[in-house]
Amino acid sequence: MPNPTRISLLDDHHVTLQGLAGLLANQADFQVVGLYSRSQELFAGLRGNPADVLVIDYALGPNEIDGVAMIKSLRSQFPASQILVVSACCNLSRVSLVLRAGGLGYVSKTQNPEDIVSAIRMVAAGKCYVPSLVIRDFSETVSRKKNDIAEPEISSSDNEFLILSTSLTVREKEVLRCFLEGMSIKEIAEKFSRSPKTISTQKCFAFKKLGIRNDSDFFLMRKQMGHVV
Repeated sequence: MPNPTRISLLDDHHVTLQGLAGLLANQADFQVVGLYSRSQELFAGLRGNPADVLVIDYALGPNEIDGVAMIKSLRSQFPASQILVVSACCNLSRVSLVLRAGGLGYVSKTQNPEDIVSAIRMVAAGKCYVPSLVIRDFSETVSRKKNDIAEPEISSSDNEFLILSTSLTVREKEVLRCFLEGMSIKEIAEKFSRSPKTISTQKCFAFKKLGIRNDSDFFLMRKQMGHVV
C-alpha cells in the first residue's frame, strides 16, 4: 500500500512490545519502523528514522523519562509525529494530563486490539481518540458539577488518587506519582534531571496544597481513602 502510516512503538515490557508489533504488522496501511524498550532509544531512533505515529507506554522504569515529561519532549523535538499513549491505567485524570501535554490519543491495554488499530488510524489523521469509558466518566463529572453535588473525584488507580487536585502543578503530580511508586528523592531527581533540592521542594509544595505535613500523613490519607496496595 502506498504511503503507509509509519509507526514507532515504545514499551518496557517485551511481551507487550512484540504483541503490538505483531498486531500492527497485519494491517496493510501500517508500517512499524521502530521498536524501543527505553525512552532514550526512542529519541535517538526518531532522529534518523522518523514516524508518523508514536505509540508509547506512559510509565516506564525508574531511570527513564516518561509520563508528561516524555510527551512534552517528544512534541518539542518531533512535532510532525502524533502521540498515542497505550497504558494499563486508564482514568480521566491521566487522560487529561496526556492530552494537555500534547498527546492526541489514549488507549487502555485492556481494550480490544481493534480499538488500538482504530485509535492509531484516528491519531494519524489528526483526530483525537479517547476511550468511551473515559468519556462516560467525564460526562458524569460534568453532570455532578451542574447539579452542585460535591463528590471527591477519586481515580481507580492506587497510585493516582492523591494526584487529582487541580491545584497541583504537572511537576508536582509527577513527583508524587514517583514517590507513591517507592522512588526516593534522589531517584526522582535523576529520572527528571532535576536537583534533589528541587524535587524535595516540589514534594513539600504538593503536601502543603493537599493539607498534609509529612510522609506519614500522606500514606495515612491514602489508607483512609480505601486505596491500600
